[in-house]
Amino acid sequence: MIITDIRKDSGSGLYFGRMYSQLFGREIDVALYGDDADYLDYAEKCGNYFNDLPAELFALLKKYSLRYCEDMRDYFDTEYPDVPEDVGEDTVMNYARVNCLIIEKPKDSASVGFGVEFSCDWEREHGMEWTIRDGRALYVGDFMGISPWYSDSVYAKQCRSYVYDDFYL
Repeated sequence: MIITDIRKDSGSGLYFGRMYSQLFGREIDVALYGDDADYLDYAEKCGNYFNDLPAELFALLKKYSLRYCEDMRDYFDTEYPDVPEDVGEDTVMNYARVNCLIIEKPKDSASVGFGVEFSCDWEREHGMEWTIRDGRALYVGDFMGISPWYSDSVYAKQCRSYVYDDFYL
């Protein structure tokens, strides 16, 4: 099992575990919505997918993360910017730290859907979130707890996602 140390949070009723993110080379939290065997099998599937994220999808997620970062540049201190001017798709993740893989109970257990919460230098208050389902980036933006189980139109029209070319602050 890649998700270990599963324990119930007394304040929220959620469960939290830990896993090693091969993608980012560090231990992260895993937020879980239960501890029954079928759900934990599903959570393992999501964790494995995250660890083996396809290179094409990771490249797109970095592109969208850079779009988010650059959109926040207007709010940087001009004398001491949070992220240097020459940041690119290959370096943007140097300014973000993965914190938690969020795995809701699936609407369809044949699908792989989850969220990822980050701290980031360009948006210290709200951080960043990625929402992924079935190999597609659905949402990249400030952390809002976006479910991977919304209909596609919600991501395009209501979530303010940097996945879409026509969204900017």
